[in-house]
Amino acid sequence: MRLRFVVLAIFLCFGGRPTGAHAVPLEGLYEATVSGDSTEAGRAPAATEALRQVTIRVTGRGSAAADPALQSFYADAPKYVLTYRSVAPGLVAVAFDPALVEASLTRLSQRLWGRERPQLLVVMEGSVTALAAARRELQVAAQLRGIPLLYAETRAETPVAVREGQPEALKSAARTFGTEGVLLVRATANGLSAVWTGPAGEGSATGGAAEVMEAMADRLGAALAVSASDSGRLLVVVHGVDDFAAYAGVLSQLASMPAVQQVSVDAVSASTLKLRISGSLDGQAFRKSTRDTGRFEVADGGTREVELVYHP
Repeated sequence: MRLRFVVLAIFLCFGGRPTGAHAVPLEGLYEATVSGDSTEAGRAPAATEALRQVTIRVTGRGSAAADPALQSFYADAPKYVLTYRSVAPGLVAVAFDPALVEASLTRLSQRLWGRERPQLLVVMEGSVTALAAARRELQVAAQLRGIPLLYAETRAETPVAVREGQPEALKSAARTFGTEGVLLVRATANGLSAVWTGPAGEGSATGGAAEVMEAMADRLGAALAVSASDSGRLLVVVHGVDDFAAYAGVLSQLASMPAVQQVSVDAVSASTLKLRISGSLDGQAFRKSTRDTGRFEVADGGTREVELVYHP
């Protein structure tokens, strides 16, 4: 017997009404649970290991933990700690001050990946035994890298083109379910074979769950982390762009705002535009300016990500 895991109502067979893709605010970005304890003697090593994990998530680089340029930063880990919390025998959760961590990483010329993360639809195929183990391992690996995954168990048939990993079929599935990408995983007794499509393009990986997630997360981090020199840029998602007139209206409205220097279109899907906007910007001021035009409804988002609904 074989099972398939997909997100949300699979009975739509990827033919339902598309919803707007969106990023998910990641909770616990600056906290990590590691082996150790919260005693005075155990705090320093626990803080160092936890900061390595946090830095991987915040920079989007799996290699950040061993980066020679960051070793002095890790040595000072206790000074960035907000709290130590025992969560189980032999395990301690260490929470860090986001502002202090970001300031230090910026001084060290590191790119930062904000708490708004792409939400991925997961489709898994394989035997019951292989899938159960793979799903557990994949979820742990995803949490370590800060990648939100959504999946649900069903016996319904997945479209053949999706099972085959055809890029356009995967993109269509993402649009249908309102995610920013799709991860297709085939699980066997010997490991995983995965393909994906999303904000960082298409890719593939084989091996264990950790290897698959490392490969995909590194690609996403490289595409979405922002350097200090890009701090005047915003990622903007605009919904409600139902025709060419609305498309032109959105670009015209945003380009005419005083602080905006350039508007670049990253992607167009269904009634949604993904844009990169540069200028003398910060998220709060940009939200106010767009709201003041009377043409945009402003949703919550991170400091460098803005979600809008356009009203012609």
